[in-house]
Amino acid sequence: MVRLNLTQHTSNPIIISSLAWNAIRDSLSKLGKWELVKHIESVKVTDSRITIKTGKPIVNTELSNHKEDIRERIDEAFKTFGIAKMERKIMFI
Repeated sequence: MVRLNLTQHTSNPIIISSLAWNAIRDSLSKLGKWELVKHIESVKVTDSRITIKTGKPIVNTELSNHKEDIRERIDEAFKTFGIAKMERKIMFI
């Protein structure tokens, strides 16, 4: 079995944020909340937090109602690509 070493790619902050963005989109579509995806302007991942920017308080409130589902999907995506699990606070701005 051939094992791919993706470390050089998955340590790039842009790649990590893209994985998080896709995981959020997937999570919301599975929850039937596809209309919320179009309001997300950006996703930024740091060692301590994941920031989801919408600029709309009502959308942030709705997203915060699904925070755990979003977190689980992001953790699953990160695990798939070998990104170390860290406790990151999810923030909506």
